[in-house]
Amino acid sequence: MDETLLFPSNSHNPQKRGVREVSDAIPIDKIRRVLIIAPRLLGDAVATTVLLTALKSMAPRCLIDVLVPHSLSDIFAHNPAVNALHKVDGNWRKRGVLRTLRPRFALIRALRQHRYDLLIQSPHSTDGSWGPALIWLLQIPYAVGAAASSHGSPLKRFLWRKTFSHTLGEAHPNQPPRHVAEVHLDLLRRIGLPPAPGSRSASLVSDAASKTRIAAHLARLKIPPKRFVLFAPTAGNMGRTLSFDLCSEFIARCVADGRFVVLTAGPTDRERSFIESLCRDQGGLVHTLGTDLSLAELAALTAAAQVFVGTDSGSMHVAAAMHTPVVACFGPGDEYRFGPWQTAQRLVTSPRSCRPCDQNGCGNSGWSDCLHDLSADSLIRALNTLIA
Repeated sequence: MDETLLFPSNSHNPQKRGVREVSDAIPIDKIRRVLIIAPRLLGDAVATTVLLTALKSMAPRCLIDVLVPHSLSDIFAHNPAVNALHKVDGNWRKRGVLRTLRPRFALIRALRQHRYDLLIQSPHSTDGSWGPALIWLLQIPYAVGAAASSHGSPLKRFLWRKTFSHTLGEAHPNQPPRHVAEVHLDLLRRIGLPPAPGSRSASLVSDAASKTRIAAHLARLKIPPKRFVLFAPTAGNMGRTLSFDLCSEFIARCVADGRFVVLTAGPTDRERSFIESLCRDQGGLVHTLGTDLSLAELAALTAAAQVFVGTDSGSMHVAAAMHTPVVACFGPGDEYRFGPWQTAQRLVTSPRSCRPCDQNGCGNSGWSDCLHDLSADSLIRALNTLIA
């Protein structure tokens, strides 16, 4: 039932067309300091780094700050294009506005000192209130974001139309899928800054301490760098997790070929139990470094791998940003919108007509037939052709 799609590097993206002149373009000499509001999901946040790279290449003297959830700050902390990070506690939303007024006002006071010329809100940000609030409170003259209609709340749609100077156009119902990285770059195109092809790359930099810790772990396990498969079979929801039997057979095939396998997963108890069960009784070629790696450590581990194999998850986007070759298994997710960005890749999918459905399994049951169709043969075949 399964088939392997061979995309050496995002060949599904449309070819660059002629640049349309933007009547309300922002003069680049007026952009001295920019605030970017990053999304709250790992994969989307990694895609935001494509926007950073492109903007910095066009305006090298511009200072770029990022407003980011604390848990994702490692993605931007060591990026040379970032001037400063402003972190938002992930618990603020749970505790409510009234209980978090003091830290919110402290953040606004810190931001006000920088006198931003432009605010860019990621089109995949799930909290639409930050953009309008900061534009008004900080008196930012220019702001660009997604279309107002992308928000379900009538109040947010109203505030969006009243505060943003530039927004993306409405998506045409027959428009083909567009990669999330391209959608981020559309924000620059909207204000008259079309990115050059050479500047459209994700950038994720790990710090020296994380690299040293990962090197020490690999040395302790006697795993040579660039000689192991990094396998990430789980995702944040069950509907995007590979079947246990497929994973077990894939690992056994790798071991039979003499390959080291290092497993990684998210921090939940379910994911931790899943990979610990896979590691059990597999011998000296299969290891895990646990599920509590920081994002900087995950980036360092991914950079040390020969190839990444896994499901549609944030870890897959981290691997692509580190330019590690990727074998990605897609089920409910859309590989044309969320596939690995600009790295050597093989995509493994099922030909079922109902996918991609973007649900948490068939009927939101947590079980995806399209992922359970896949076989270890398809993963091994993709792995071998990618390494070759």
